[in-house]
Amino acid sequence: MNVLFIYPNINGSHIDYYSFGLASLVSVTRANGHNARVVIISKEDKYSEVLNEISEFKPRIVGFSSVSSQFDFVKKIAELVKSKFSEIVTVCGGVHPTINPECVLETDFLDGVFVGESEGSFVEFLDKVENGESYKKTDNFAYIEDSRVILNPLKPFIANLDSLPYPDREVYPLDNTIRMAGLVPFLFSRGCPFSCSYCSNHAIAKRYNMDKNRPRYRTPESSICEIEETKRRLPIKSVFIMDDIFGLNKKWRQEFCKKYKKRIGIRFICLLRVDVIDDDFIRLLKDAGCYQISIGIESGNEQIRNNVMNRKMSNEQVMKAVNIIRKYRLRINTINMIGVPGEDERMIWDTIILNRKIKPDSTGVNIFYPYKGTKLGDYCFEKNMVNETLYNSFSNERRETVLNFPEPHKEKMIYYVQNWEALVYPFDIKRALLRWYRGRLRGLLSKIFIWKYLRRLKHFVLFRRNAK
Repeated sequence: MNVLFIYPNINGSHIDYYSFGLASLVSVTRANGHNARVVIISKEDKYSEVLNEISEFKPRIVGFSSVSSQFDFVKKIAELVKSKFSEIVTVCGGVHPTINPECVLETDFLDGVFVGESEGSFVEFLDKVENGESYKKTDNFAYIEDSRVILNPLKPFIANLDSLPYPDREVYPLDNTIRMAGLVPFLFSRGCPFSCSYCSNHAIAKRYNMDKNRPRYRTPESSICEIEETKRRLPIKSVFIMDDIFGLNKKWRQEFCKKYKKRIGIRFICLLRVDVIDDDFIRLLKDAGCYQISIGIESGNEQIRNNVMNRKMSNEQVMKAVNIIRKYRLRINTINMIGVPGEDERMIWDTIILNRKIKPDSTGVNIFYPYKGTKLGDYCFEKNMVNETLYNSFSNERRETVLNFPEPHKEKMIYYVQNWEALVYPFDIKRALLRWYRGRLRGLLSKIFIWKYLRRLKHFVLFRRNAK
């Protein structure tokens, strides 16, 4: 049986690093004897590619994977599919239907959605469709009956991740990800035990009636074998380990790093929380080949970070972690967020100022997006803080706000996002020269340099004015 997977990433604010959930479903689909194809849609004018693919491939099932900002596009594509190929079964999975299964009520063109970790359920679903049986009572499946949502029982989390095939890297167009990102992504664990109010992890835990979404791991040996297998087929110059927090389990990370150093020997990037960083941890990473660590600062204002975002860490902890990372000469990337409820412009400047103290090698910022099912997202909806018309048709996720802020504040947030690096690095001449060296300013050095200097002078004056 043929199964077509569609991954919309329209007007996305990030590089499509790789959808591990979708790639895992592709793998289990193929492992159970079915044919699979993947179409990634990055523009609305590419919808015709879906219809052309369906006409040629003739799938029995079309499956979408969606985050919240993409679900409106899923609905539109599903309508196109159903209008021309009514016999096709259309379903959707991903984070959005997992934490908000009621989304199936928003469209008549999805036959149902999958909730939670669904590899086992999806295989059962495929078998039922192929055999002409009713698929509606499949575990993890939600559908509409008598104008209400019926959510079937969820299978328990997969305890042994080694039982799953590796995420697909043949059908899924990973070569495009490598070309765009310059590295190869891997994911060796699922889950995060922390409860940041804006994140989906606590919402996923709640869906499974758990207090925390504790991480589960592939074994270090299985993880290393996955990298080795990928190395044999693809050019790998750098590895990005995209676990929410790398190596929380000390025994796991020690064994993994030892094997990685001996058998892989390729530099890698990982993600950490500042409150798990200590000298032994960073020394281990450095020895294994880690060259950059991304840390979530989110806000430089402790009230926002701890009381609104529920991050539970101090600026002192942040700087202590940064000093340890610097001690071992690893690069630092900082991740930041503005636009949460209760934040004013002075608090945004707290985040800029903390980043200036950190002096990260790279930095980025997002605007808060209220995901339904998360604590902070639900709070925003309960307090009527969300422009629901904009929310329901929104695509510029994390680059603009859907909250009902005054227009001047909305414009300021866009300004800060667009000028973030210039604000964090107001007089970094070395950085400007490096950009020129890479070709961005070739042939225009004198003019661009003067323009950059004047622009940064403006930001410096603005900073001084706000710092008073």
